[in-house]
Amino acid sequence: MAAARFLLDRSLGQRKLVARLRDAGWEATTLAEVFGDDRAQCMSDEEWISAGTKSGFVLMAKDHRVASRPLEARAIYMSDARIVAFARGDLTADQMGDLCMKYSAAIHRLAAVQPPFVFSLAQHGLRRKRLNWPI
Repeated sequence: MAAARFLLDRSLGQRKLVARLRDAGWEATTLAEVFGDDRAQCMSDEEWISAGTKSGFVLMAKDHRVASRPLEARAIYMSDARIVAFARGDLTADQMGDLCMKYSAAIHRLAAVQPPFVFSLAQHGLRRKRLNWPI
């Protein structure tokens, strides 16, 4: 099985977190690197979820509520997306990086989990979120 590849949503920033993940050996990239900065800035959540999944990425997002919002949940379900989202939206890049390093092995194993899913990442670990689709 191929190594997990991660695509970071624009809300996670463009430099600090992705650099930390790469320094730790993760295959990580940003929306702007894949789709160009202009397109990345105007992509809807539904669009980047679908496009990122089709490109074979495990997606990383800042807000775990993506699992409960109907439009995003539908996009996750319809595209068989794999998403890791942070449980708290107020984390700094350093704090997000610390969580990723602490749970690195578990996060990488998610590439082998049957999609679709959203896992919330917090200090206590990963927790699968209920996907609000189909309704």
